[in-house]
Amino acid sequence: MADGYEQQTGRGRAVKRRGATKDTPDNKKRRGVSRGVPKHPAAPPPVDLNTTHPSLNNFTAKNLVLYLTSEKPEAVTWALNGLLQATADISANYCLGPSGEKILLALVKLFDEAIGWDESDDDTVSIGTLQPTVSSWYASSLSSKGQKWERLCREKFASPLAMSSSDPNHLIDSDTDGRILDVIVAILRNLSFVAQNLRFLAYTPQVLRILTGALYYKSGGRSGDDRSGDDGSSSSSSSNSTNMCVNAIQTLINLAPLIDITGRQFFIDRAFLESEAKEITCTIPDQQDEGAETNGRLPMYGMASYLGFGGMALSKQYDGKAETLDASIPDSVILELSGPLVQTYLAIFPALAGILNPNGNCSSGWHRSSVQATLELFTALMENSENNAIFENIPPSMFHHLTEMLFIPRLGPDAMDYIDPISNTVVRVMALKFMRYEATIDTDVRDRACEVLAAFTQLSDQNKVALGLSPYKSVVENEQDGTSAVETTSSRRLNVRLYDSLMSMIASSCNRGDGGGVAMRLLRSLAAVPQNRTGILYVERKLLLLAGKDPQIASVACSGIFNQYN
Repeated sequence: MADGYEQQTGRGRAVKRRGATKDTPDNKKRRGVSRGVPKHPAAPPPVDLNTTHPSLNNFTAKNLVLYLTSEKPEAVTWALNGLLQATADISANYCLGPSGEKILLALVKLFDEAIGWDESDDDTVSIGTLQPTVSSWYASSLSSKGQKWERLCREKFASPLAMSSSDPNHLIDSDTDGRILDVIVAILRNLSFVAQNLRFLAYTPQVLRILTGALYYKSGGRSGDDRSGDDGSSSSSSSNSTNMCVNAIQTLINLAPLIDITGRQFFIDRAFLESEAKEITCTIPDQQDEGAETNGRLPMYGMASYLGFGGMALSKQYDGKAETLDASIPDSVILELSGPLVQTYLAIFPALAGILNPNGNCSSGWHRSSVQATLELFTALMENSENNAIFENIPPSMFHHLTEMLFIPRLGPDAMDYIDPISNTVVRVMALKFMRYEATIDTDVRDRACEVLAAFTQLSDQNKVALGLSPYKSVVENEQDGTSAVETTSSRRLNVRLYDSLMSMIASSCNRGDGGGVAMRLLRSLAAVPQNRTGILYVERKLLLLAGKDPQIASVACSGIFNQYN
């Protein structure tokens, strides 16, 4: 029977043929013979740098600057529209190229003229003010010039419906100057998607200044706050739309790998980065043309080789191990060179704190897209360990606002996407009392905020205490004006809303990714300090009930939370 089956199917002969081929000595020898000289690995393809575009008549940066700085409005409009089309072309990967910083400075000048800013005032940099502290999250920590810029942007970009003391006549005109500002920020965002433009943007303080100013654009405006026009068209500041603030945050997210508040990365590039390769001369700002006279001054980049050591190879070595600068070069020397840029980096954080504040003097609530982008920016900045110093000193007011996002409703007047039925067309209205927890809570914002809180608490014990013991409402209200408030032990209390929200996340099955695991990790981090023992005792009974139903929760609760008090 077996032989007949093999003859019908042919499997027996196939086995014999494969076995004969495997056991033949000639085949073994043939396999051992070399089939030729091994080929060398192919060289990587060269970087394709497109420094021109048909929308710009294939003009280079030097020629394009003439149109951006022209006194004719038609020439400026053509250059802005051409840049917007060139940078939006995904297949082109438009690169600024040599003298690209001149294009950025021309865009900055147009931005300043539209908003009414005078750049003539000089600003001094004090090395002592460049050390990150809790006050670095408030506008009072900015320099005198930075505070003037912050006040101007708040005044120009304030929401018309916000309870602000600014004159409505000072608001930016969205149909004239506002469109110019939108186009400029959109161009910067599009440029940041091309890796060859990152150093142009991240190492130009003027560009970072206008990006910081754009963060104050109607921060917190909600879709329900906007009124439809006479023609039925809605305003562009809807909470789901992409406005100037969202574009600026997206640009900073792309620049996050180069943003270093210690100034070490910028110092490395300025001191050691030097090469005649096209990838360097076309992607680094302030490059000198071949044969250009330096008039005895040091170049902007590659100074080390002029001082007798270093070069491109040494730059790559320090780029991989930037911590070697701690022992060899003091911070005073690094900040002496990179101080103005570090000061510009630190000015970003008060603006980001204002986006998370729904009661600021320039906003009328949370703006959902801006809040989500801000949380993503925090995550991107924390990937660089050099920025941990600023995130180790989070003010209690920010923890208060992030805690509120853990139980922000998805529907209703308190929701970020609330649509006022009086002034907007509502398709369907659902009673909240008939909906479950997962349907009433904005789970996306909740999970993102929980991830950021978990990352904050892992950096320092100070953050753990500040989150577990929330300040009284009076302390938070004193910090709304941008100044830090003095706290005492009596001004702290148990953050009940935080622990209730975490327990609801752990018990919920609707999480973005591993939301329940992030909540457990945050709870375990809070339990690491004795000041939060009361909070752990508050959730102990609920946690034990959940641990009896889920073995994973039981493992984390017993080995990571309760055992820390034994």
